[in-house]
Amino acid sequence: MKRAILFAACAIACGPKRDTTRAATRPAAPAIEERDDVWMRTSFEDRHTIMTFKVLPNMARTWQAWKKTEWPEMTCRTCHGKDAEAVNYKMPSPSLPPIDPAHPPRNPAADFMRTRVVPDMIGMLETTPEHFSCNACHPTR
Repeated sequence: MKRAILFAACAIACGPKRDTTRAATRPAAPAIEERDDVWMRTSFEDRHTIMTFKVLPNMARTWQAWKKTEWPEMTCRTCHGKDAEAVNYKMPSPSLPPIDPAHPPRNPAADFMRTRVVPDMIGMLETTPEHFSCNACHPTR
């Protein structure tokens, strides 16, 4: 029961504020950049659904198991930052520590991210290693 309440609270907290009066004037999805993959071609609404109901619960359990906590302690803001809604969930997030792709960190947390989180994210976002790496979330140093 606690898990269901926590999940519902996370889903509500991460959801964008719906303004139905602007629905007809919503700007078009951003142009596909050089990252031409399934994720980039997905609408904001579909990405939000995937992140809320697929990525967040799976990553929360993954982090919970790794950190050995009683409950998942992850929200949208864990990765997207405190101003997630204000920046429209833009990534990479300036709230995460920058990573130099030529010299990635070597420590237990970084190793866990590289061997577990990145491959899991690639699968959930239906993308490829060429299109998703540490710097998809972390800014480049």
